[in-house]
Amino acid sequence: MKEIIKGVTFQEYYLTIIRLSIFLESLGLEHKKNTSENRLVLYDFYLKYPELINQDNPKFDFDTKYSYFHWKPNYKLYSAVLVDLLSRNLISFSLEKKCYYISEKGISFVSNLDTPYIETVTELSKYVIKNVSKLSEKAIMSDIDKILLRKRSSLM
Repeated sequence: MKEIIKGVTFQEYYLTIIRLSIFLESLGLEHKKNTSENRLVLYDFYLKYPELINQDNPKFDFDTKYSYFHWKPNYKLYSAVLVDLLSRNLISFSLEKKCYYISEKGISFVSNLDTPYIETVTELSKYVIKNVSKLSEKAIMSDIDKILLRKRSSLM
């Protein structure tokens, strides 16, 4: 599959667009949560790897099992996705608050999506809003490290 950004396929790019759109839509138009680029990158970890949160599903395929072990945010991907969403008027950015918000057009975009993947990301977004968004960036990174360590040790 062709790369849209070095090391990023079209599929990964568009799935990131969908995940971030759904997450921002879950927050609503005028939310009070911190949605800076760095925070969105951290939140997306939980959205991208639902099997790490769900303790009920211990079966992983080979690609899933090893894809997140070397997880490091690709800031070029997230910058490109956020610029793309802004240029399509699906989201907006507040210079004053340095946060991203869903737009009416973005809400319409998300409401037209209907697949099991969308349902999963929507549920995970609720989880992230309730349990992760209140944490500091350092605490989120620590939580991600703990999740990965726990999963690594359970797979050995």
